[in-house]
Amino acid sequence: KTESYVRVIPLTAEMLLLFTLQRPDVLSYGDLGIHRGMRMVYRHRKITKKLFAKYRRRLSPCGSVASLYFWMVAGGAIPGLADPADGKRK
Repeated sequence: KTESYVRVIPLTAEMLLLFTLQRPDVLSYGDLGIHRGMRMVYRHRKITKKLFAKYRRRLSPCGSVASLYFWMVAGGAIPGLADPADGKRK
């Protein structure tokens, strides 16, 4: 059970930074929606820590806005855009 808390606590802190404190550069590695959105936008099957760090640097200082867009993409905001990790193409 302790392992699950180790993953949840940083994500919770980052969401507080993003939504409550309105920090402009929050792009969370632990958020699965952001990972899915990145895979869909950049057409990768997997987002590694190294690849995530590359995109985080590229999107800085607007990581929070990028997070919102990645969540929208992951939620299906762009019809026809599929997740390469799903193995399905639309």
